[in-house]
Amino acid sequence: MRSFNGSKLLLSIIFVSFLLILNSSVTKDLRPLYFVEVGATYVQLGLLMALPSFVMLLIRVPASTLSYRLGRWWMMFFSIVLSIATTTLFAFVRDPTWFFPVVSIAALTWAIYSPIAVEYVSYKSTSATRGSTMGLYFTSIAAATFMGPLIASILMVYWDFRQLFLASALFPLVSMVIFLIIVKPSEVAEYELKNTNVAQSSLSISTSFSRIFKNSNFVSMCIARIAWSISMGVFSVVYPVYAGLNLVLSPSLISLLFTFRGVTNMIIRIPAGKLSDRIGRKKPFILAYAVAIIVYALLAYIRNFTLLILVMAAYGLAWGMRIAPSMAFVSESVEDEDRPLALSVFMTMFDLGSMIGSLFVGLTGIYLSSQTLLLICSPLMAVALVVFVLFSKDVGGTVTPVVSS
Repeated sequence: MRSFNGSKLLLSIIFVSFLLILNSSVTKDLRPLYFVEVGATYVQLGLLMALPSFVMLLIRVPASTLSYRLGRWWMMFFSIVLSIATTTLFAFVRDPTWFFPVVSIAALTWAIYSPIAVEYVSYKSTSATRGSTMGLYFTSIAAATFMGPLIASILMVYWDFRQLFLASALFPLVSMVIFLIIVKPSEVAEYELKNTNVAQSSLSISTSFSRIFKNSNFVSMCIARIAWSISMGVFSVVYPVYAGLNLVLSPSLISLLFTFRGVTNMIIRIPAGKLSDRIGRKKPFILAYAVAIIVYALLAYIRNFTLLILVMAAYGLAWGMRIAPSMAFVSESVEDEDRPLALSVFMTMFDLGSMIGSLFVGLTGIYLSSQTLLLICSPLMAVALVVFVLFSKDVGGTVTPVVSS
């Protein structure tokens, strides 16, 4: 495919992204259990799970803008070094208070790296192939989210949490070696030069902000993304602890459940991207949200492990089906000079929602049951879906801003 064939730099960036997410995915789903084991209270647990989203909310857009001045290559390299250091530090925390600075610094890794990577992938694609190219990139991310829990499921049979973190630090270490060998500063310079002209053509950051937030496609997609991430924020805090304490599942079996979610999440991403190139971005996205609404309701009641595997697999399908179409939809709904900022802001909406979801659990977890918290996610997703259907319009592979009155 022209959008990525022969692009050594593009494929290298995608593979480094895969390794960074793999590092996170090995431990991410078990972190609530680890925090509780070390001594975190329910309030501390909610705050710790909200903290990465809060950091990314503050850093992601400024980091994207700052990378124009400091250089994309150096920003990406710095994020990889941070990933190695913070993953190792997790293994040595003995007091839950120390999790706060470690979690905060760890969150900088993806906040710095991801806007640059997504922007580059979008830059290397055309409107006709953007769904497929985005599908490739996000399939690599999904592959990591599938392999991470699987690795954890196997290792936790023999190891404890601290050993798991130390082993996980090997992945960003390998990514650093690959990055230094293959991704040269001079290769990134051509991309930076071309995008500098785009950045300078905008009157100002505030003008660009004004344009994208007058775009009803962008705003309705942001609302949908916030609702999705609030629900995932609630799920990420509640479900591992709920599965361990209420369903009496071992950490290995909990990781196995997340593995099945990761498998379907990975499998569906490229087909969903290609499908959106053919039938439009909205239809796969709407289907994904409809499936998720049902999934959250089922997770609140199902206790049978076999049925949980099926529900988690459906969760993965919904998750993966929305990724490439939503990114392509945003890219095609804004003007060229607004695209880098729009993508950064759009990704930041996920951080905002995740933070709200995690904080909500931390503040209400002692009053509401885990089942109630999961059930709340379904109507929230339904409202967001209705808003998106009513206020968004199809884009036919060209940039068609829809300005509200």
